[in-house]
Amino acid sequence: MKLKSLLIVVKDIERSRQFYHDLFGLELVLDNDGNMILTEGLVLQEEKYS
Repeated sequence: MKLKSLLIVVKDIERSRQFYHDLFGLELVLDNDGNMILTEGLVLQEEKYS
């Protein structure tokens, strides 16, 4: 089995995107209204959509 993605539920999606960009250099791949896919398979989901 191989891990392909990791979903993290966050309160502030834009702040979280900036955090992972600054810390790991992850770039935005797709912004889908409350869900963001970043490089390396990280998926952010705003808490209000969970």
